[in-house]
Amino acid sequence: MSDARTANTSASIATAFTRQVGIEVPLICGAMYPCSNPELVAAASEAGAIGVVQPISLTYVHGHEYRAGLKLIRSLTSKPIGLNALIEQSSRIYRERMEKWIEIALEEGVRFFVTSLGNPKWVVQRVESVGGVVYHDVTERKWAQKAVDGGVHGGGRLRATGDLCGRDRRRRVVRRGARHGVRGRAAGHALHRDDGVYSERRVQARDHQGGSG
Repeated sequence: MSDARTANTSASIATAFTRQVGIEVPLICGAMYPCSNPELVAAASEAGAIGVVQPISLTYVHGHEYRAGLKLIRSLTSKPIGLNALIEQSSRIYRERMEKWIEIALEEGVRFFVTSLGNPKWVVQRVESVGGVVYHDVTERKWAQKAVDGGVHGGGRLRATGDLCGRDRRRRVVRRGARHGVRGRAAGHALHRDDGVYSERRVQARDHQGGSG
């Protein structure tokens, strides 16, 4: 897969975020537990947004061996996908497992990562070394500042993220709460406020969850 920062020259709604990640629409189909199955992630990316893998959903809920699950998604779309990395430090075993998951994702061509619940610096250093980008989700301003200090390329969900990242336009801002279709008003709205938007509503998963959500 090409470097995640390579722009898609045929992008239908171009923002700094779409150019950075190589997608067509400034919309992230965020990782959802338990909804994020391979079909949903692939469908979001194939539609022009970027689908984000939730590793626990992929392996525990939907029963895929991790690498095999990523390969299944790649068989459904050749467009960029992302990985959600929870990097909290309370469990050494979980941290080691996440490190392994990130390495496998990189081997399988993933170049977009969304981190949370920890200092993302080590993820940024590893992902940057192969041309990828890291965004960080936060709930408080102090965590947004730590993410910026850790070198993330962007972040979202909190106004403070925009305030901090907005001072340095090398970092991109995405907002939470898209309720519309991939090519709907939410994507267009991003052009006037930020670089992109999140879509994590479970209703978005219904078409790919057998009617549940």
